Amino acid sequence: MLRMRFRKFADGTARYGVSGWYRWVYGLFCLLIGTGFFTVLRDGTFSGAALIPVVLFLISLLGLGYRERWIFDPQQGRISYGIGIFFLFRRASFPVESVRRIEITHFVRGRSPLDTEARPRGRNKAMVVCSLRMQDDSTRDIEILAEHTSAGRTETAAQAIAALMDLPYHADREPDVARTVSVRDL
Repeated sequence: MLRMRFRKFADGTARYGVSGWYRWVYGLFCLLIGTGFFTVLRDGTFSGAALIPVVLFLISLLGLGYRERWIFDPQQGRISYGIGIFFLFRRASFPVESVRRIEITHFVRGRSPLDTEARPRGRNKAMVVCSLRMQDDSTRDIEILAEHTSAGRTETAAQAIAALMDLPYHADREPDVARTVSVRDL
């Protein structure tokens, strides 16, 4: 899971996107696996077992080229979004007037969103969603990740974005700061 990071710039704009740290890690992994693969090709010892490093190389290459970012510009009143891999990059931009509010919602994966008594168990983790609620009542999800991975950072970023863009902020509940630990978690 690629964690997004909020960063505010001196010109008043802010960016919420995948950190460049992940690209460095994927680049290093790609370099190491690629070097090993080309060594095998040079020695002439290529076999069927070398397909696993090829797949790992391709996955790390995709991770190296992956970009996702949201740019919030209060001076121009625009919100821009971009996602893609290398040169396959899609951009979208819309005015801040088309956004009703920034909201945080919580749910348990694998359970009904209407079930308020759902408890995270096993693979069904508690999730947090940061999204833009548009004027036409549609949503544009900015980030969806496990609540314990967020540790309140997603909520903090959403509040900072709402303050920067002068938009209302809504959360369906307060974030869990004290997580219950069961014997199964140990």
